[in-house]
Amino acid sequence: MKEIYHSVKLVEENCIGCSRCMTKCPMEAIRLKNSKAVIYEEKCIDCGECIKVCQHNAHKADLDDIEAIKDFKVKVVIPSVTIYTQFGSYINPSLINEAVKSLGFDEVYDITYACDIVSEIIKKEIENTPKPVIGSFCPAVVRLIEVNYPTLIEHVIKVLTPIEVAASLIREKYAKLNYKPEDVGIFYITPCVSWITKVKNTALNRKSQINGAIPMSDIYPSLLKYVNKNKSSYTEKSTNMSYTGVLWAVSGGQCRSMEMDEFISVDGTKNVIKVLNDIENGKFRDVKYVEPYACDGGCVGGVLLVENPYNAKRIALNLNEHINFEYRFGGLSDGLKNKFTVENNINKNYDIKLADDFESAVKKMKYMNNIINSLPGNDCGQCGSPSCRAFAEDVVKGLSSLNECKFIR
Repeated sequence: MKEIYHSVKLVEENCIGCSRCMTKCPMEAIRLKNSKAVIYEEKCIDCGECIKVCQHNAHKADLDDIEAIKDFKVKVVIPSVTIYTQFGSYINPSLINEAVKSLGFDEVYDITYACDIVSEIIKKEIENTPKPVIGSFCPAVVRLIEVNYPTLIEHVIKVLTPIEVAASLIREKYAKLNYKPEDVGIFYITPCVSWITKVKNTALNRKSQINGAIPMSDIYPSLLKYVNKNKSSYTEKSTNMSYTGVLWAVSGGQCRSMEMDEFISVDGTKNVIKVLNDIENGKFRDVKYVEPYACDGGCVGGVLLVENPYNAKRIALNLNEHINFEYRFGGLSDGLKNKFTVENNINKNYDIKLADDFESAVKKMKYMNNIINSLPGNDCGQCGSPSCRAFAEDVVKGLSSLNECKFIR
């Protein structure tokens, strides 16, 4: 299995061994060893929950600095649609875009156009995908499926995300203007750490066309200063933004933008896991589409945002009073559909097994079940594993020993 890049990093010297990250990790990817947190990277999906709950800054994201834009002749930024929800109340999107551009960018690209393109592709491609179809917009959820639900990979819609579509369109635009690829830097302003992982992860055959993912929390103070300075004198400007694209910021927004029926929208990794378990067990066969997000509330709940996610959702839903409610994208050619429909959008090479051969794996599974039956089942965490089942798996894999459980000595 190829090594997978992770944007979530442990700062060991800051860790006090409180176990909060271990108990809150939805993937059970964290252990305590010698009173320090340890991340089992093969289980980690970079959802950022550990960053959110750690009070000692022991978990951090491997961030791109905005200074990186200086390496390119042309600097283009794709802001997440969540950026328009981060200022407490409605602020004209054009003013926010001007604030972003003031950071040193030559162009601020409207991602809502790409959202509408992807919506049209999904509506066509959904008929060619096993039901229920699972959305691929959230990189952490895609990683979750790769790690824990390989049988559901064929259910994942095979289409690039709006961020990737936008980057491709930008590359084409500047190529026609005779710019070399290395001259054009494309940066995504991200609300979450999983997009940092996706941009930097080169384990897949498709290399990202985005040069970096800049956390919104890092640039927010500068944006807020610009907005506050100029909003009183700012003349309201019309915008070509699509409200249907803005809806992608909130849970259920994709399906609402496509006027889809028979869908499930689920947010929060633990809730996504429950839904994926049910799909794997044959439920929801009458559901057409599942729209999953690792963050609570959708992208507005991203760990790299600053606004209260519930207020951010309110602002996103109210944007229809100020901008166009209809699709900006009027039609979809077969060529455009084929360009952004991909077979290798996710990694099928994860291989987390108890053993390399089937017979040994069965024996280890029986041994693991025997250990589980001998444990108290109260998931106390004193062994340094988040649950009795996780502890049993660690023992079978040789990562822990039975005497570390204080109840079966």
